[in-house]
Amino acid sequence: MTRISRVLVTGAAGFIGRHTVTAFHHAGHKVTAVDLRPTPTHLAGAARWRRGDFADPALLAEIAAGRFTTVVHQAGNSDTRAPAGPDLDETNTLGPLRLANACRIGGARLIYASSHSVYGTLHHRTPIAENADTDPSCCSGPLNPYAASKLALDQQMRTRHATGLDWIGLRYTNVFGPDETDKGPMASILSQLLRQAANTGRIRVFDDSLTAARDYIPVETVATTIVQLATTRPSVPAAVYNLGTGIAVSFADIAQRCARLHREATGYTLHLELVPNPVTAAYQYFTCADMAMLDKALPSRPAASAASVEARAAELFGSFHNDASG
Repeated sequence: MTRISRVLVTGAAGFIGRHTVTAFHHAGHKVTAVDLRPTPTHLAGAARWRRGDFADPALLAEIAAGRFTTVVHQAGNSDTRAPAGPDLDETNTLGPLRLANACRIGGARLIYASSHSVYGTLHHRTPIAENADTDPSCCSGPLNPYAASKLALDQQMRTRHATGLDWIGLRYTNVFGPDETDKGPMASILSQLLRQAANTGRIRVFDDSLTAARDYIPVETVATTIVQLATTRPSVPAAVYNLGTGIAVSFADIAQRCARLHREATGYTLHLELVPNPVTAAYQYFTCADMAMLDKALPSRPAASAASVEARAAELFGSFHNDASG
């Protein structure tokens, strides 16, 4: 039987945060949700909501006092176009380190969001392992300040908390799913293309990206994995772990799927528009996570297959099409 825990979710009103709150609530845990944004109406009853900053000293004091069993840190600046500077450092690196220290003092398990973007350009079109993040023969490293802030956090966690803290960092690949609308241009490219196809009958992709491929994972799989990591006993070893499917899907394949779904729904041909890529130097043309480390640490984790990703994408297209038709 799963032990009921007291869970704090930061960034709870965001895309992954909302699904994380839902997953813990459905699993019967007591959830406190924190975000600078208003409480999502449909989740008002799923948690005790608090509006504020995850790095607020009063909240850190509660964590340090042992109020929570687990802290799931989803808050942060996820804008890959954000400029380098003290604001980004504070939000994505320094603030989370203070949060980690509060968890250490209070004995809470910390699970925080990192990013597959830390690897930058993969020099080989093969899945990359966590320990290759600073190996120049495997990857370039961060291509933008956002990715650099995430890698800095991972490195600091490894250095500062080799012992004394129960923690896990998760390097998400491309998380997609329902209820992603508010992310705008930061929504997963898969969701963006499915929405374009359903709403307009056309999709736009960069003219140099049809052979590019990315690792997509459904948000429900991410949330369920987090709940397992929070409740598994004994604890999964403290480390940074990749969280993806280990399968890279090309943009050409996605375009074909969008065309098929659009034709099945409307009887019409999907139009593909190729546009120049203005950010070639900062563009990840291939992402794919080596999942061996998490598979060993959490063999019961809910893995997503290529077929399940395709099925979830089709469901998402259907919801977009229904919304557009309604």
